[in-house]
Amino acid sequence: MTPDNTSKRLDELSKLSQQGKLINGLFRLMKSPILWIHAYARIYSNKGAATKGIDGTTMDGFSDERAMNLIKLLDENRYKPKPARRVYIP
Repeated sequence: MTPDNTSKRLDELSKLSQQGKLINGLFRLMKSPILWIHAYARIYSNKGAATKGIDGTTMDGFSDERAMNLIKLLDENRYKPKPARRVYIP
């Protein structure tokens, strides 16, 4: 999927979901490196991006190599997400 197609598809997703329409091709979209770079750009600016996850890493360690590895794992059906860290506030 080309960068232009990926961006166009991302823009359409919100409109389609608000109209209650079914959305197809999400898995194919997940294989686009542009999607991962776009997502990282939006997450990186949050102050929580520097918070260590359950595996001890932060979003500071994100790279093109890491995105390509995630895409490869998804494509091979070998990606196993780690559980989210939950902290209860008393």
